[in-house]
Amino acid sequence: MDHVKNEEYVVCPRCEQEVYKDAAICPFCKFGIMAWLEGEIDENGDPIKNNSK
Repeated sequence: MDHVKNEEYVVCPRCEQEVYKDAAICPFCKFGIMAWLEGEIDENGDPIKNNSK
């Protein structure tokens, strides 16, 4: 398979599998894809504090 990015998929930062962007959690490793895409958690699953002022 070519490594062409499909607009509907994203690579999970934890297990590096392609998953649907609409997936709430990664089906392979249970990582929170939606929270990660929305900037609520980092690739380790830790909460990101909002530093904007």
